[in-house]
Amino acid sequence: MSDKLTAQQAADELGYNVRHMQRLLRLGAIKAERFNRSWVIDESEVERVKSEQDDNGRYWHGKSER
Repeated sequence: MSDKLTAQQAADELGYNVRHMQRLLRLGAIKAERFNRSWVIDESEVERVKSEQDDNGRYWHGKSER
């Protein structure tokens, strides 16, 4: 069972501003659940995004070209 992270904790892990993290969550680019007004993200999802980041720490989601 993986641990759960808040949006702030996940943003810190990924090197993002929390507002950018919340935008990615709202877009569905990063899978998470809402608990009241807060996001709850599985640590395994953060690890997945980390593995897909480029050398500059960017996470390319969707269909846009790099």
